[in-house]
Amino acid sequence: MRMRKLVAVLAILALTLPLIASCAPKETPAPTEAPVVEEPTEAPEEPTEAPPEPTEVPEPTPVPLDYDVEIYGELENLDPSGQVVTYWYQHTRSREELMLSMIDEFNRTNEWGITVQGESQGGYSDLYAKIIAGIPANQLPSMGVAYQNQAATYAVQEALVALDPYVESEKWGYTEAELDDFFPIALAADYLPQFEARYGWPPYKSMEVMYYNEDWLAELGYTGPPETWEEFGEMACAAVEQPFSGATVAGPGLGYVYSIDASRFATFTFSRGGNIINKDGTGYVFNGPEGLAALTFLQDLVEQGCAVEQTERYGDQSDFGAGRSLFTISSISGLPYYKSVVDEGAGFNWSVNPPPHTTDTPRLNIYGASQSIFVSTPEEQLAAWLFIKWMSEPAQQATWASGTGYFPTRQAAADLLADYFAEHPTYAKAFTFMAMDYGVESPVAGYDECRAAVSEMLTAVLSGEDAQTQLDATAEQCNEYLKEAAP
Repeated sequence: MRMRKLVAVLAILALTLPLIASCAPKETPAPTEAPVVEEPTEAPEEPTEAPPEPTEVPEPTPVPLDYDVEIYGELENLDPSGQVVTYWYQHTRSREELMLSMIDEFNRTNEWGITVQGESQGGYSDLYAKIIAGIPANQLPSMGVAYQNQAATYAVQEALVALDPYVESEKWGYTEAELDDFFPIALAADYLPQFEARYGWPPYKSMEVMYYNEDWLAELGYTGPPETWEEFGEMACAAVEQPFSGATVAGPGLGYVYSIDASRFATFTFSRGGNIINKDGTGYVFNGPEGLAALTFLQDLVEQGCAVEQTERYGDQSDFGAGRSLFTISSISGLPYYKSVVDEGAGFNWSVNPPPHTTDTPRLNIYGASQSIFVSTPEEQLAAWLFIKWMSEPAQQATWASGTGYFPTRQAAADLLADYFAEHPTYAKAFTFMAMDYGVESPVAGYDECRAAVSEMLTAVLSGEDAQTQLDATAEQCNEYLKEAAP
């Protein structure tokens, strides 16, 4: 398949180019005298016959798609007309209203008469639990929202179909130019190494960013946000000594208010050049030097009183909005909520930046759930794919991004957001981070259990337990989960 072959070719080139370079012949020194070139003594004979006509180069034979016809049907000849697609998602309130309006538009305008029925299942955890419970009895939707590790868990139980045949289909898929329009992280994140296939498609993305109080930094004598973790620690501790003059609540200043979250730990690790799992998804590596540096740094900030855990859900947002905390690190999807708490609170100037880093350039945690298709009939599966593809068109991505605060995954969609960018400069600034380097959280079965273990590790270390001991024990535990959940 085109996308799998591309990954393989790039991997081979990465391995062989250094060897080729090392084996290249050394430069030959220039001769001390010009080499003698003998002049021909006679002119060559004129050809007695006309040269033969060049042989016509045959057109390349198209390579047929490699897929299971029993699962996908005769894909290029399949008719999805009249299919009813059930779509389970986690959206609620205003986001569900927007999703339902977009579903209505698809139902009115698609040429096949496909009907999509959208159903909210609560939050991400509720949705995941309902799907896990429905797999044994095959009580599943046509398609649903899933993080990559959740999709891997469903795929282990053979509940999902790989999307590669649809992506690569001449009739129903994408051209190379269209695929090139997607940001690299958008396509990279949904590739599941345990299956060497793609089981989700990315309609939007989020990322972890640092929120900071610009006015407070100026009062502290700084001209900009921290670029390194050392600077971050210095500024956070300075904020404790000198609370913000515009704070709306009494009490000491708080440098950094954090929440216990596995994605936050991944952010700290990525920013130091580390990873959570190895490239082929066969083992966790977060207990290396980068993970240790992340934990000991945060542990030290806590011991100095320069970092404190939030005391209630979304407490990091409320403390920031009240002008009590200088920094938080959280998802960009919270941007509208941060704006609201600041506008209703201390009303200061604020912005976002990539989290501090020890790498030469920022390395971010860019993530987001995707849309996956459950096993049903070839026609129903194709109908679900056509809705997914429609949602990924630039116009629909732009509508969703401007209505939710998530980022589009295609440049063509970003091109449609010029007015929105102008009206929301902080969002526009953050969107430029999509082109930066990134790490990928673990797209493997068993990562949900690992995330819980990482949260327990964070609580233990920030309560004074030895960081390396906790890291090693947690990595071992996560590797057991990985082994148990493997296909």
